[in-house]
Amino acid sequence: MLDFKALNQLIHAPIRLGIMTVLSQQENSDFNFLKKTLDTSDGNLSTHLTKLEVAGYIKITKSFRDKLPHTSYNLTPEGKRELSTYLSQMRNILQQSVE
Repeated sequence: MLDFKALNQLIHAPIRLGIMTVLSQQENSDFNFLKKTLDTSDGNLSTHLTKLEVAGYIKITKSFRDKLPHTSYNLTPEGKRELSTYLSQMRNILQQSVE
């Protein structure tokens, strides 16, 4: 039986899955890189980033570069574990669907 209810619904949303995937491939990313890569609006991206931060899946770091504010994002250890679990569950679902 395909168990879609077991999937982490916080990660399952397309933009949040995209954020998690990008951050799993890069040590950290800034807002504009994520916005361009995921082809989304400022408000939409900001909302999804906040949800992932509140869940403890990403860390947001604010700093200055050449006297300009700079925000970077990276996965936390918990975020890496949750993404790994999510991907494993998806693989199982996909494998079962082709059997």
